[in-house]
Amino acid sequence: MKIIILGYTGLVGNGILEYLAQRTSYDLVCVGRNIINKPYRSMKIRYFKWDFVSFEKLNLFFDKNLSIVINCVGKSTNVDNNSQKINEIFVKYLIDHLNGLKSKVRLIHLSSVSVYGGAREYLGLKKFISENSPIRAKSAYSRSKFNADLYIQNNVNKRINKKLSYSILRISNIIGDKKQSNLYKFVTFSLKNNFWIRCYENTIFNFIDIKDVTKAIILIISKLKISENKLYIVSDDIDQKLIYENYQKIHKKKIINIKIPFKLVRFLTYFPMPKKLTNFISLISTRVSYNNNKIK
Repeated sequence: MKIIILGYTGLVGNGILEYLAQRTSYDLVCVGRNIINKPYRSMKIRYFKWDFVSFEKLNLFFDKNLSIVINCVGKSTNVDNNSQKINEIFVKYLIDHLNGLKSKVRLIHLSSVSVYGGAREYLGLKKFISENSPIRAKSAYSRSKFNADLYIQNNVNKRINKKLSYSILRISNIIGDKKQSNLYKFVTFSLKNNFWIRCYENTIFNFIDIKDVTKAIILIISKLKISENKLYIVSDDIDQKLIYENYQKIHKKKIINIKIPFKLVRFLTYFPMPKKLTNFISLISTRVSYNNNKIK
């Protein structure tokens, strides 16, 4: 079986490559915007440079029996237009390309829980989100993710290529590895400086460790029949209070508890704000949980 990792230099792609290269004997094809970094050298691992935006033709060396394509391609900048090109237009090109093949292909596509709206749409409210929850994709990023998911599902359902199937993973904030997310940086910063900013006692962190994302993908590969044409939420939410209480006990430090009135948070949302500030407001007030029972 051949596994093609699109976007192998990114946080998720690098984690998947690390796992597969060290623990399996699969033939790996690693595709990135640049291939300066080739972390593993083996006869079974090949590296290819590809411009995902222009989608120039590239021979991805699909296996005659089964090829698995893991789409980890992410946007390279914070520009919304770039987000649409990578999250939506690239996926459409990719699906159209896969439809023209005669070989058997499983696309494992990395999507986002942002398609449900999450903290921004349910600001201050307790909400339990599962795969079937209403779609509330209002930002350019979440809309592009949802449109890509929909395009994949519709094309497979049309059976243009009867040998093409999908597994879509809607993932929450990823932490871990060398390329730390803003969420991870904020949490470690607040712990080291002994403060916790919150609106409620039961505020939630919505995250998933990169190693667990990799495990979810490996699980999909090992259960291809069960996971065929399925959609999964991949998250590992935790009560913020639990983290800060445990940190205090382990390090014998006193955490300063800073409570921000939710009325003030709600008031601030009426004004245009930088994205980082909007994310911070969501972080200190969200009580949204994502149901990971299906992938479990």
